[in-house]
Amino acid sequence: MQLKGKRIIVTGGAGGIAAATVRAYVREGATVTVVDVLDEQGEKVVREANEAGGGKAEYVHCDISNRDEVFSVFENAEKKMDGLDVLAHIAAVENNKAAEDFTLDEMDLIWKININGTILTNQAACRLIRKQGKGAIVNYASDVAMTGMPNSALYSASKGANMSWTRSIAHEWGAKYNIRCNCVNPTIKTPMYEKWRANASEEVLKQHDVSNKFGYPIGGSMGNADKDLTPLMVFLASDGSGYINGQVIAVNGGSNMVR
Repeated sequence: MQLKGKRIIVTGGAGGIAAATVRAYVREGATVTVVDVLDEQGEKVVREANEAGGGKAEYVHCDISNRDEVFSVFENAEKKMDGLDVLAHIAAVENNKAAEDFTLDEMDLIWKININGTILTNQAACRLIRKQGKGAIVNYASDVAMTGMPNSALYSASKGANMSWTRSIAHEWGAKYNIRCNCVNPTIKTPMYEKWRANASEEVLKQHDVSNKFGYPIGGSMGNADKDLTPLMVFLASDGSGYINGQVIAVNGGSNMVR
């Protein structure tokens, strides 16, 4: 068990990539607090992770855009786990729309969840992790933060902000508190993607799959969260990554190679 004894908070843990991360952390022996606003789904993820064995997980409702709620939930989790070593901040929202049509309300929603939520959860975690004398924060960006994506300009902008924020705190909190901060750029199949596939026409899917075959050099499609992404998440939470800081790590099969 690579994470035995580690105490971890995972945001957005009710589904998708974050749920896969919860399963991996518990399997590797960690004590995990899972936060989200989707209570029924979150409880299910925790129940199934605990049934599989290894470490243990608990679900707590938390709106990451609410500062008082974030700080209270994190402080209570730290007390219950008797410390905090790692934050895996994965929660985010997306809104697909033509760039020229986004409204102020839509901007506010993306900013408060994807940017403010990142800052607030990171601040709360920093205050607790630094008590241990070392620890890790793993934030999430996206390939679209570097390449852009039609009809997803707000989401792309928020993920670009997360990258810049993470690199800055990696310098600041690394030097001050020995907290290493890294950013993951995933291109992974999610429930939202699977729902789109289920509703797409046969012709659209055929074109999409042909495009993916050449767009993703490894595997010919987006990756699987449990198989392709969680090994990295376990590594970044473990002591084995103790000298890795300020990095943006892509998990995308080579679809967006560094140039």
